[in-house]
Amino acid sequence: MTIGTFIEDAAKKDDFTAVSSALRQYLPEKDTPYILDIDLDFFSTKNPFKDLHERVNLYDKLAPLFTYKRAESNDPEVLKESMIERNQQLSELKDLFGYLEEHRSLKGYDGSKTSRYEAVDRLFQEVTSAYRDPEIDWMLVYNAGSTIDDTVLPEHVTEPNDLDRLINGTFRLFLTALPTSPTIVTIARSSEDDYTPLESVDQIQVDVLDQLRERLGPEIDIKLIYQDEEPQ
Repeated sequence: MTIGTFIEDAAKKDDFTAVSSALRQYLPEKDTPYILDIDLDFFSTKNPFKDLHERVNLYDKLAPLFTYKRAESNDPEVLKESMIERNQQLSELKDLFGYLEEHRSLKGYDGSKTSRYEAVDRLFQEVTSAYRDPEIDWMLVYNAGSTIDDTVLPEHVTEPNDLDRLINGTFRLFLTALPTSPTIVTIARSSEDDYTPLESVDQIQVDVLDQLRERLGPEIDIKLIYQDEEPQ
């Protein structure tokens, strides 16, 4: 179930009656304990890998290597074969990029010289022609590619007006739809890994906490754990 659909289509509206009904299936009793987990990148999100080695348009070039066609059948055997194929794809690519990270080239690679090997070698030549070796983390390149299957990571940096509506409208109505108050609320800022835009994460946090205080009461005990963590 998706909320905040107006972001993609201004004509769409959220059905919070349906949301509340769905939630009551999991929270049938008013004293049911549960944790409400909120990730701030719901409100505004970036694809942190999109700009990786952008001089060679790397992320787009990883797509043919990592794209995976999802099985269109619900047959268990078809799904099993599909997952085996996907695991083999990722395993081979992990071996190739792992070898690059350790040896800084594919020279001496003793695995099968498949079409994926050839594609990774071409990618290696292109990236190293534009970047110095110390600038390249090949396992980070692999991790970037692993975010691609039959889709890519979403990216929607929300405009201020839409952000206000999403938090003070949609999120507020979602909290109202909760059958009972959560026992604990956890919030992930998701800014250190560049998913929530750094320039807006603090304001998003302030507004989200304001809505939680309004729904749960001003006496809620808020602990900003990230402020206590030592810089890495």
